[in-house]
Amino acid sequence: MSQYSKYDSEFCGNIPIHIINTIQSYGVLVAIDHELTIQQVSENISEVVAADVKSVVQQPLSNFFGDAFAEQIKSYITDHPSEKITTSWNGHYIIVHFKPEMVLLEIEISGTANEPVTFTNQFRKIQSSIRKIEAAQDIDAVCFIAAQELKQVSGFDKVMIYAFDKDWNGHVLAEAKEPGMEAYLGFTFPASDIPKPARDIYKNNPYRFIPDRDFEPVKLYPVINPISHGFLDMSDCNVRAVAAVHVEYLKNMKVAASMSVRLLNKGELWGLIACHHTTPKSINNELCTTLELLSTIIAARISSLELQSYHDFNSRLNSLYTQVIENIYKQNDLIEGLSEGKPHPLLMDLMQASGMSIFLNKQALHFGEVPNPVQLEDLLLWLQLKDPKRVFHTDSLGSSYENIGDMEALVSGLLIIPIQSQQDEYILLYRKEVIQTTNWGGNPEERIFFDKDPQIYHPRHSFKLWQEHVKGQSLSWQPEEVQTMENLRSFLFEFLSVSPSN
Repeated sequence: MSQYSKYDSEFCGNIPIHIINTIQSYGVLVAIDHELTIQQVSENISEVVAADVKSVVQQPLSNFFGDAFAEQIKSYITDHPSEKITTSWNGHYIIVHFKPEMVLLEIEISGTANEPVTFTNQFRKIQSSIRKIEAAQDIDAVCFIAAQELKQVSGFDKVMIYAFDKDWNGHVLAEAKEPGMEAYLGFTFPASDIPKPARDIYKNNPYRFIPDRDFEPVKLYPVINPISHGFLDMSDCNVRAVAAVHVEYLKNMKVAASMSVRLLNKGELWGLIACHHTTPKSINNELCTTLELLSTIIAARISSLELQSYHDFNSRLNSLYTQVIENIYKQNDLIEGLSEGKPHPLLMDLMQASGMSIFLNKQALHFGEVPNPVQLEDLLLWLQLKDPKRVFHTDSLGSSYENIGDMEALVSGLLIIPIQSQQDEYILLYRKEVIQTTNWGGNPEERIFFDKDPQIYHPRHSFKLWQEHVKGQSLSWQPEEVQTMENLRSFLFEFLSVSPSN
């Protein structure tokens, strides 16, 4: 692991952004206990009630918000103890969060809740967008359509659809933007840009909105929450303030306002909808809800297409595997059955291999592109030392086989099926090197800069294209492919048990 990766996991990954203890200035935060007594508020409480911060704390909610609103919250506590509810009071949108020991009220300062919002009105506005998204036939099309539609619906200057890889780097799959803005389509952003604490929050909180990156943080009073006896956990709060490093990140990207909306697949964070604006931008709760709804529809379509692709892949795999088994039975001979279809045997098609070697009954058969005899002899010696009992696979042979030398381009990927390893009987499947080029948004080795104080760090300044070329890797062996070859290994063992002459 490089020092930069360690920064991601050991530093960024440990920053407690959920207890930042300040909020953004577009909202007010009120924490009450289940007896409806105000325990903690943001210091800008006077923006919504005619009282200063110290006179509000430890007073009944009804004293400042009225009896009707207090009764409404009381009924919510009784009827919806684990849900998040949106309501309004005196023209202000309010999001109500229910916690085991307290209730949090997020109050939007701008009075935009005077007009009632109906599902019908919302649905009509986005009905066309929904139809287009649901008609898309592949994930690239879903993302392209989504970016275009969301830009139009949201009014943001730029919308990107951002998908995570297994290492949590983010890939920009689609982008819709105003002319003159920096293009990031096809770029990859390092995992440290959205570290683990931020990703974890998206599992419970569907979106993150920053209307003005230059906001003045508003403190909470008192600093220590009287109920939890610690900093207030604001994981679920939209008004939660922004870490200084992220504000700096937005400045470096020339973004004044942003909104990110999660894309979940099977309950896990698949990606994000990233919305950027070059000037401060306010959006109301109705639009936030609309974008949340569209994100759910986009994620559902992506999930459906991934599931279909998975089924198609497995169907092909099972069909070809069945043919391989039938060929062995038909020939009643392992070598002939496994070689069926030569010079390009069916087993190579099944595994999308560029070459194959079969070592069985003191015979060696080779198909497609394979290492030369000297290279194979060395590889077999290495295999004898490994003595694999189950299927072994790698998409980067050079990382475990130091003698790979100049055969790396031919055999970066290797899958070994041990037939009878004690007799040096194996099937080897090879995959060629595929040089992988990553278009990074800025040099990933400069993702973080530390001050003299090692507790203070800064994001990179440039997001210009920085290309990385990774050699010595093949296409990955998929888990389903590996399991299919494990099934083949078991079958070969059983076949040899009843047909020892093979």
